[in-house]
Amino acid sequence: MMSLQAAQKALAAGVSAAERMGVPMSLVAVDRAGQVKAVARMDGAGELPYQVAFKKAWTAAVTGAATTDVRAFIASDEGSSLSMPHLANFSVIAGGLPIVVDGVCVGAVGVSGATAEMDLAVAQAAIAGLQA
Repeated sequence: MMSLQAAQKALAAGVSAAERMGVPMSLVAVDRAGQVKAVARMDGAGELPYQVAFKKAWTAAVTGAATTDVRAFIASDEGSSLSMPHLANFSVIAGGLPIVVDGVCVGAVGVSGATAEMDLAVAQAAIAGLQA
């Protein structure tokens, strides 16, 4: 299980990374079931980045994989490519990463507000913040 404290710690590390980039972003941490544990919507971040960040986090949590890995999987599997994109909270945009503890996905972080590469870098910083 992912604690509220862990979710907040991850998002704080991600917000610090986004601040260094100078880009207002939205960050969402969810538990393994994709339910919101914590949100950080930076000053200046709009509503759309929050919605996208949630979808990235949800996808990473329920699949246990990074959103970019999910994209690669569905691209290689016809059935998945036909069905998975129709899930309400599904996203394969970079910036969604699972939080794995002892080999088990306990939740995920999703980040949105900049380029996919920047979103991913902030998500990686959030995950790394859990190790600090």
